[in-house]
Amino acid sequence: MIGGMVSSAIHVLIMTPVIFVLMKKRDLRKDRLRYSGMKH
Repeated sequence: MIGGMVSSAIHVLIMTPVIFVLMKKRDLRKDRLRYSGMKH
């Protein structure tokens, strides 16, 4: 049970943002999204 909670927390805190950023970079490269002025 503890292992499941730890792996779930790692997935939510690390894997999901990484996947989101990679997808956003790929979309920006394909010019699907326009660059917003945010400096992130």
